[in-house]
Amino acid sequence: MERQLRQSQKFEAIGSLAGGIAHDFNNLLNVIGGYSDLILNRVASDDLVRPMATQINTTVERAASLTRQLLAFSRKQILEPHILSLNDICRDVGQMLQRLVGETLNLSPITSLVCGQ
Repeated sequence: MERQLRQSQKFEAIGSLAGGIAHDFNNLLNVIGGYSDLILNRVASDDLVRPMATQINTTVERAASLTRQLLAFSRKQILEPHILSLNDICRDVGQMLQRLVGETLNLSPITSLVCGQ
């Protein structure tokens, strides 16, 4: 019984730590998202900066989703499941990878194989 109590207390401490970190991280994400929104509102649709600001917004949304999961783990927020499109996720990850590896590698065959496109 005593061992189970200690184990429960450890999980509670980890949950509290995760919740605190997630809360602080979410505050940082709000600032980043706010600034990228300001950039998007000020640049023209054909500006070279626009796709980068859009990518920042997309990344902030993904990070916010991870933060919500951490908060759910710490029992400070209820997790709300929703339907995902794996094709959309594969396409987004493929685009991100293509930017990371640059123009020297072409990932198109890999993403089409994985995502069934």
